[in-house]
Amino acid sequence: MARESDNLSAPPGVDRRAFLGAAIGTGAAIAGLGESSPVRAADSASLPRQIDFPDNPRSFGGGPAGTNNRAEIDLYDCEVEGKLPDDLDGTFFRVGPDPQYPKPDRYAGDIGFDGEGHVSMFRIRGGHVDYRTRYAKTQRWKAQHAARRSLFGMYRNPLTDDPSVKGLSRGTANTQLFVHHQKLLAFKEDSPPVYMDPHTLETIDDYYTFGGKLDSQTHTAHPKIDPVTGEYVSFGYEATGLASKDIFLFSADRSGSVNWSTKVQAPYAGMMHDFAVTQKHIILYLTNMVADMDRIRAGGVHFSYDSTRPCYLGIMRRGGDGKDLRWFTGQNLFCTHVMGAWSDGDKVTVDMDGGEGNQFPFFPSLHEPFDPGKAAGRIRRFTVDLRRRSDDRFQVQTLYPQISGVLSRQDDRYHTLPYRYGYLNSFGPGGSGWALIDHATGQVQMASVPDYALSEMTFVPRKKDAPEGDGYLIGIGNSLKEHGRSDLILIDTKEVAAGPVARVKMPFKCVGQVHGFWADARDLPEVRAA
Repeated sequence: MARESDNLSAPPGVDRRAFLGAAIGTGAAIAGLGESSPVRAADSASLPRQIDFPDNPRSFGGGPAGTNNRAEIDLYDCEVEGKLPDDLDGTFFRVGPDPQYPKPDRYAGDIGFDGEGHVSMFRIRGGHVDYRTRYAKTQRWKAQHAARRSLFGMYRNPLTDDPSVKGLSRGTANTQLFVHHQKLLAFKEDSPPVYMDPHTLETIDDYYTFGGKLDSQTHTAHPKIDPVTGEYVSFGYEATGLASKDIFLFSADRSGSVNWSTKVQAPYAGMMHDFAVTQKHIILYLTNMVADMDRIRAGGVHFSYDSTRPCYLGIMRRGGDGKDLRWFTGQNLFCTHVMGAWSDGDKVTVDMDGGEGNQFPFFPSLHEPFDPGKAAGRIRRFTVDLRRRSDDRFQVQTLYPQISGVLSRQDDRYHTLPYRYGYLNSFGPGGSGWALIDHATGQVQMASVPDYALSEMTFVPRKKDAPEGDGYLIGIGNSLKEHGRSDLILIDTKEVAAGPVARVKMPFKCVGQVHGFWADARDLPEVRAA
């Protein structure tokens, strides 16, 4: 991935074209904080009456015309080049930040990840594709919509908000989405999910708490669905409030009813973006991106990278009370996304992508400048043998050092189980694109599309009961020669070298994404009568 394709606004020091993936190795750290940045609420006098996004691409929401999408779109029967599989029946959902309003000048240095969640969907059936987008109508979105201006200050910093929104959820629902118990749930890890209709994208519940059983102010952007039990397993860090060390863990059955929960404590308050679940264990990963209360009080962003803090791998029995939770340390690695994980008796294995230093240059580094080399992401395999009671160290090795990248994925039907195939948004001297990794043979294939920048891919099974890895990779590619015009690209995992088997050719640049999710039609609810 030579350049990032999504239309996210880049903060100071970060090339906006490289914001998500290729930002690794190109950006410079920022403080997320103005020269003085006093904590003040926005006032109407600080903004003009009309909406005017900044021209500076390094300002929040800034850039040339078309940088922000903001338009909720319906496109019936999209143009298709090639041939979509006749029996492919389901929906590819995507979500990413799309700033609703520009921010006051004192918060212009806020990061692009603070944009409101804009959900898009490609409904594929019978060789036809319909496209739809809607904002997730969060409490934050609705308040700003009514006020016609920005009311929330810096990223995950409630001390910078307008007094009128005190007590409202700051969640943007802009990071990932899942379909479970026939509900489309959109996530941002600082808040409960938003429940949307998976057919219309209508927001049904802007603060979904699983029937009141989500005893947490937060919820991860990366829950897992157990393919054996159908359970939804999830957690929230900073669960009891700003910079708290509490972690809430829970599971819900196929109908969405919570059937287990507990609370544990982290060694310190820091970023825990993803986690792993096996048939026996839950594995938490605490990166040394700390919740920085000094910076928060001064009006800055939530996190700072502290290389002097250890990273921790926490392992506990699934379904227990959490009293057996053990924290392990080892090489400090900045890991954010799980590729796969499994338990073999009491031996636990977790594969994640990560670098040796700060991978998020838009968050400040406390002790050293941002290092592009250390930021390069590679696949790291963590192993812990829980039978060694006196051993508090994890073991780690780097797999496939010849490739680097971010946003690792797997065939989602193998969450919690031993797995063979993994996928990575990869870039570097060996080329860029979607890397397909066969752990059994050690083979790595690269799916690339000339003159296109590829967003994160999602695996789609050829049939619901197809063998692992037998299917398609689906994702957005933006044309570098057509001002970013988008195609939805489908690549057959059995014929990677043949290139796309089909492209859904969009007449415009699609709204950007962080993550996506494929939902088979059989997992969607029946369409409600008009």
